[in-house]
Amino acid sequence: MASNVTAVLNAYQINERVMDRNSPKKVSFPTQGCQLFDCSDSPTRSLSSGYNVYSMVVVPSTGAANSFGTEYYMAETLAQLVTIFNA
Repeated sequence: MASNVTAVLNAYQINERVMDRNSPKKVSFPTQGCQLFDCSDSPTRSLSSGYNVYSMVVVPSTGAANSFGTEYYMAETLAQLVTIFNA
């Protein structure tokens, strides 16, 4: 059984869908198998909801081998995510 991050994180965008203002999706991630990315320099980090995202968590797909997985865009920096995932 995979363990989960102890803190619940808010996702402000999932794949191409931006969450409504003041309605981020609360998500708990497995601590193993996720990929963490920095998107603080991305020109698209400012979302249409008014939020800025600084990192992305990718949960790999269990389907096709060429599928990237589900992308969750977070307000935390990459360094903050690394700390949370290593806690």
